[in-house]
Amino acid sequence: MTRVRSIGGFKVNKVRCETCPFSDGGCLPVRAKVEQRAMTEGSQMCHSTDNKTLCRGARDFQIQMFFRMGFLKEESDKCWEETWKKQSSAR
Repeated sequence: MTRVRSIGGFKVNKVRCETCPFSDGGCLPVRAKVEQRAMTEGSQMCHSTDNKTLCRGARDFQIQMFFRMGFLKEESDKCWEETWKKQSSAR
């Protein structure tokens, strides 16, 4: 599997897929693995779309966790994007 180093330009699904592990009735073991990767390795590609779309459920989880840790001022895509841009430009 090839790892993507930058997700700039990738879009995030507007809603969760029907088969998203983060949806009601989703596969809990898969969800746990995706949560771990989302917090330790990076953003999760959506399993049911093209290669340039990120998982809505995983992004919601990341936003919630980073907000709780104090890295984000609010739980929103807008705040995620603003923080990501600041961090990227600081490198």
